[in-house]
Amino acid sequence: MATDMNQPLDIVIVGLGAGGLYASRAALSFNRKCRVTFIEKRDFDQFSPCGLPSVIEGVVKDFEDLKYHVPEVKNRLVKLLQHEAVSIDAAKRIITTVDLGTSEEKQIRYDALILANGASPINLPIPGAREFAGRGIHFVSDIDNSRALLDAAAASGKKRAAVVGGGAAGLEVAVGLRRRGLDVTVTKRTPAPFPRNLDPEMGDAIVDELESLGIRVLFGRGIDRIDGDRKVTSVQIAGEAIPCDIVVMAVGMRANTRLAATAGIEIEHGLVTVNNRMETSVQGIYAIGDLVRTYSRIDETPTTMQLATSAYRQGMTAGVNAAGGDTAYPGALSTFLTKVGGLEIAATGYTLQTARDLGYDVRAVSTRRETRPHYMSDVTDIQLRVIVNVADGKILGAQALGKEGAAWRINLLALAIHGGMTLYDLMDAELSYNPPVSQMVDPLSQLAEVGLKRLGLPPRKCETAFFPGALNE
Repeated sequence: MATDMNQPLDIVIVGLGAGGLYASRAALSFNRKCRVTFIEKRDFDQFSPCGLPSVIEGVVKDFEDLKYHVPEVKNRLVKLLQHEAVSIDAAKRIITTVDLGTSEEKQIRYDALILANGASPINLPIPGAREFAGRGIHFVSDIDNSRALLDAAAASGKKRAAVVGGGAAGLEVAVGLRRRGLDVTVTKRTPAPFPRNLDPEMGDAIVDELESLGIRVLFGRGIDRIDGDRKVTSVQIAGEAIPCDIVVMAVGMRANTRLAATAGIEIEHGLVTVNNRMETSVQGIYAIGDLVRTYSRIDETPTTMQLATSAYRQGMTAGVNAAGGDTAYPGALSTFLTKVGGLEIAATGYTLQTARDLGYDVRAVSTRRETRPHYMSDVTDIQLRVIVNVADGKILGAQALGKEGAAWRINLLALAIHGGMTLYDLMDAELSYNPPVSQMVDPLSQLAEVGLKRLGLPPRKCETAFFPGALNE
């Protein structure tokens, strides 16, 4: 959108999450004459959803610690808290909101609109799920419903919980409830955890960690129904009745597309369609975060990444463009990290199956290596896996599990994929070494060496022989 930078520009952002916040910062920084108005349903500014399981576990003291205050900027940044955006007139560039405290309706004109109103938790369409909502069924998506779960756990007479879902939120909450003293069963219909992020071969270590904490794992046996009288009393999983008084639904999030639909914005697969400038199909309207269908950094194929790190980067892009700039979102790698008990679980790029479904000729290479020399105390193993193109060893995906070091190694592998690097480049990388911290030959370097051998790729060819300084003469 070409804009006269000398003219005031009114930008409205719906949703004060990570994406909305960074969109405002980018817009205000890029264009000193623009003005930003936030529309947010909550009665407070912002909080960290990723920290909710930490409060349930007791690692973070209180939900209030997760909140952030976003200061208003005189004549440039205004927050309309406890306001809900209900419709958009795209032709007139007017958004209609309702003050949730007074029921007063307001119409706000915009030059550019950024939708960052996120997603809502899914309740499975199984018998009992709707009937017992609020009577034993809980979600962990915001401070209110997470506090309700924590209160229920503290008041639970039977101290038994069933967690439905094998993703990050579900497993983190399962660990948190277990450490609060509850008997916990975790179930999911597919047999492998994190199917979007990890190959099935990586799942055994996760199951072992959960079981070592005393959590009963029923992966591959989905929940059939929820039973009770006035409140939940049990769940049916693969024909077995499991007594519980708490059920946590952690099966994913559904994008809040209703507002976008009022503007006639194109929606596919339940997500708002955007281009690489984060523009929707309607001029002047952008969308970011959990709401959108984005694209892969690797090959520009459609993908979904409902993570704060993606929302932040998309927000920066949308903010600059809404304020009159011209920048692009670089695409998503779905770089992912969680910690389940003492186990770091991380991944980036494509899984083996996803890469094959997209038509790549790929192979997975896995290793298990010690993170420090064997003579050091508290030596632990790290399990690494890369998905590589058979012909040239180009890295298309990676996964890591370990008590330590999985996170930073997956970050390096994400950078490698971002830069189009191969196993040759990974093996040539000069990494730091000190016995209390690392191996002389890091597990990443060892993984690259093993991968090249298994693919039958020769050592990198020396294209030019030279002595130091000779090329500069």
